[in-house]
Amino acid sequence: MRRSLLLIVYGLSHVVHGKDYSEAFKFVGGFLGFDAERAAQAPKQPAGLSVIGAGFPRTGTKSTETALIRLGHKIYDTRSMIELKQADQWVEAAIRIKAGDTGPAEDLLQDIESRGYTATLDLPMNLFSETFAELRPSAKVLFTMRDIDRWFESWHNVNMILNSFIARPWSWIVDMTFVNQICGAFDFDYTYPTFPDHIDRPLPWFEIVRFMPSFSQDDSKDKWISFHNRVKKQLQESLPLSRFIAFDVRQGWAPLLTFLEIDDPQLAAEPFPRVNDIESLKIVRRVMDIVAISLPFWLILSLYLLSYLISKIARCFRRGTSKLKSS
Repeated sequence: MRRSLLLIVYGLSHVVHGKDYSEAFKFVGGFLGFDAERAAQAPKQPAGLSVIGAGFPRTGTKSTETALIRLGHKIYDTRSMIELKQADQWVEAAIRIKAGDTGPAEDLLQDIESRGYTATLDLPMNLFSETFAELRPSAKVLFTMRDIDRWFESWHNVNMILNSFIARPWSWIVDMTFVNQICGAFDFDYTYPTFPDHIDRPLPWFEIVRFMPSFSQDDSKDKWISFHNRVKKQLQESLPLSRFIAFDVRQGWAPLLTFLEIDDPQLAAEPFPRVNDIESLKIVRRVMDIVAISLPFWLILSLYLLSYLISKIARCFRRGTSKLKSS
């Protein structure tokens, strides 16, 4: 079922035209383990972690990812955790960090570095930024940011758009609960909706999130902004200016290149990448809902095509066997 749904979502992505839409589908496909182009990115040789992304989602992290890939980096983020099946290990590492033990985090760092990853980005990896900075004293910390009120509005919107990941049938494919577990280890209550308190189930295989506990309460905005500012303040107070930058992607390439000590005037003059806008993610959600609601049809179709393929192979095999006997 998993593979069939991935193929269906990937196939339907071609129905929607436009670069922004394709980028959004690649982004969502990464959570489902279906982004071969991204998985193939890699430096020529393992070079160790050199860029630590400390910013929160919806602060230009995906645009920054595109920029870092162009600079030769391989990015480790939430999708990487899922792809490598390391989510539970990072949960344990977060719990151990809270207890004062960075050993598990160091082990995981060494593992991802051996796989060629040179940069980390996005929630929940950004919550490890202070620990990573201690473990890798030569690495630089990049805190992407934007106007704080607009950030929360965008972060709230994207959670409402993509909350299908925590509802059936997508929750059967990928378990995202590790994100709130890691947030909890860093003293933030990121509560996921549950059935039936916050989720409706109009069909046995299809759920609709009715209420997001961490975004729909009166104090939700204040809590998220406080969490955001706490992470930023801790880094600013613990790192020298040579190792920390609060970067707004609207500033373009120049400050990022200067911070990373890269001299490239031609690149500095180019427009900074812009990907993963809200409107394109809405298109993704519509396609996911269409696939989810019609799940039985897709499963029947997949089984029919599989049985047809098997019968074709069997027929070819019988023909080959008959020819061998006759000769």
